[in-house]
Amino acid sequence: MTEESASPTTEEVTPKIIVDATPPKESIKTSEEAAEFLKDIQEKAGQISESEMEEDNLVNEFFNSLLKILKPFSKTIEIPVSSLPENYNERIIKAHLYLTGQLILVSRNEKVEIINLKNKENHKILVEITGEIMAKLKTIIDSYKSQTEKRVKFLMPITKELQKVAQVFSEE
Repeated sequence: MTEESASPTTEEVTPKIIVDATPPKESIKTSEEAAEFLKDIQEKAGQISESEMEEDNLVNEFFNSLLKILKPFSKTIEIPVSSLPENYNERIIKAHLYLTGQLILVSRNEKVEIINLKNKENHKILVEITGEIMAKLKTIIDSYKSQTEKRVKFLMPITKELQKVAQVFSEE
């Protein structure tokens, strides 16, 4: 009797490359047409590069601004799991956003995953949760405003009366 290995064998499989694009209406027949076609591709590649740079700058500014606004209030924002992309919904039970751009995910088995939303490959996640971030930002600001107004309302009459008492003592 021989023992066979229970572990599966692994093969290197090269995935098929699938290009989902509409081919040009006319086929390229001359070198001039090919040069024009490549010039168009080069121009579009440059536009993509510019857009990606702008996206990176906007994401950095987003988190710099968020940090400045929320630093006095909190260190993290709780993100509802339902606002995450679908592939996270089944395995994640908690999500918190650090103001510096890290999304902390806690899975059902209590493992922690940190996703840096400043990284280009994670910008899609940032876009998907931005609505939640803005809603939380509004709630935090509204709450702070309300608390500040309550303190002012409480202190205003007391301070006015205290000023009257102080004025009596300064008239002597």
